[in-house]
Amino acid sequence: MLASLALVLAAGACKDQPTEQSTATSTVTKAADRGNVAIFTPADGITLSQHTPLNKWAALVPELEEGLSKHHIDGKKVSTYTDSSLDEQSKNLQDYVVSHLAGGKKSGKAVSPTTLVIAPFTSPDSITRQYGDYVSQPRIGTKQDAAKTKKAGEADTSQNNSSNSRSENGTAGDSDSANRNSEVKAHDRLVSSIRLAKEAGMHVVLLANDIPEVTPDLFVDMSNARSIGELQATKLASKLELDKASKENPARIEVLLPRMPPDGEAANAQIEEEEDEPTTVPDTDSFPSQAFAGIWQVLGPYFKDGRAVSPSGLLTEETTEKDWANVAFDPGKDATATKKEVAARLHMDSQAKGHTAVDGILAMNDFIVSGVVSELNDLGYSGSAADINPEISISGIVGSMTGKQDLHRKRVPRPAQGDASRQSADPTRGGTESSGQPTDKDGNAAESDADSADHPAWPIISGYGAYIDNIPQIVDGEQWMTAIEDRKGLASDLATACAGLNKNGVLPDNLSSLVQDAGSERKVNRLTRPLVAVSASNLKSTLIDTNYIKPAEAGL
Repeated sequence: MLASLALVLAAGACKDQPTEQSTATSTVTKAADRGNVAIFTPADGITLSQHTPLNKWAALVPELEEGLSKHHIDGKKVSTYTDSSLDEQSKNLQDYVVSHLAGGKKSGKAVSPTTLVIAPFTSPDSITRQYGDYVSQPRIGTKQDAAKTKKAGEADTSQNNSSNSRSENGTAGDSDSANRNSEVKAHDRLVSSIRLAKEAGMHVVLLANDIPEVTPDLFVDMSNARSIGELQATKLASKLELDKASKENPARIEVLLPRMPPDGEAANAQIEEEEDEPTTVPDTDSFPSQAFAGIWQVLGPYFKDGRAVSPSGLLTEETTEKDWANVAFDPGKDATATKKEVAARLHMDSQAKGHTAVDGILAMNDFIVSGVVSELNDLGYSGSAADINPEISISGIVGSMTGKQDLHRKRVPRPAQGDASRQSADPTRGGTESSGQPTDKDGNAAESDADSADHPAWPIISGYGAYIDNIPQIVDGEQWMTAIEDRKGLASDLATACAGLNKNGVLPDNLSSLVQDAGSERKVNRLTRPLVAVSASNLKSTLIDTNYIKPAEAGL
């Protein structure tokens, strides 16, 4: 009996062992089913300066990885690539896709669920970089772009030949042509790699820049020139209460639109046709032109009916969004050019007898804001943004950090500003401005009693990018507002999307702001989040409480 009992117990132990192994195998399989995520983003470039935007790829990727871990996607299953060129990005993507497909064939098993998160590489100019890494760019490397560049290059070569400089410039043209051909090949490689991945059952998420040749599972529509311009104009109109302004007491607004020098823009190049007649290619799709379109959509009606005027005279009731170049300038590499532009717009030269009245300056980004603030200080303007329709008491912001102080206070009435036609004439024009202001025989604004008054009040200044070294200026009221992409919200949404695609092959229902293109053959699912405006009144909740910056970085 004892021997029989021992045999029964031994048999039971043997029977239990496979069950434990089966359970362990099931657990491993279940974890593996959460799949892989590969993230491809452009390299940011090395910078130790705080004079850069918060919206950087290097900041988004770790937040996305953290979000994926919350969805129980193993960190070992997450691959990240930072690429310094389109060629490098396309090769890394191709290698990743091919190696995973080859691994599946070798093992005889299906490819593990995989989602590719791709921010297509672009080559932004120095102006566009001032807004951060996430802004949409004109696509590079396409055959259409190559043909356009080739046509411009041929025209340039023809023009150079006519000036006996064929040899020297021909070499440069050959180099440019080779670079463009390389970009076209890299773009084609990127497209073919994505198509191969989708055919194999992988999922694709594109960030910031679309690729029309493919249909991704999700396109994350991030910031663009128009949305940045429209946001600042909307906030400016609200802050200055333009709806309550009148032609007799208008708001004085300047728009500073940074742009590359015209000679450096291919879209503005003079192309010589066979009949030797120059033709200018319309520059309606550039970053500054699109930004101004967003601005003018909001501010245009106020200028048209006289409720807003421009101290420089560069914006009038006849201005349209096509006139963006009137307020555009080359900001250079430091604040010098912006300082000169501000002084010129406000007619504040050494002969000025007082300060020109200005209520608001839309500076587009925080790089430009730095020059504006510096010049206004040098010119002797005083006060802060809170002096114009204040939302907060700047002196109370430190108390607000502890939640013990109410920052809101009653509105301070704007001072009477006298004649509605206090708009300085454009010195390049003569006669009378459309606002009715008289000018002398040289086209300069005729001095009046109202114009001789001094108006040193500090204007409200808007920017974009949330440069860390600009944040203290927001706290003390020199800069009224900045804005950023909702980076952390986007990272969370991206992680949710990747987990859903890997698990079920479809996007989850709980994604915010998810829409599908209507009337389009591609039917692309688009995800977007509103830009986040930051001023002293919400700086703590938007930047400090969310760990974008530390209190010390805000000068607190």
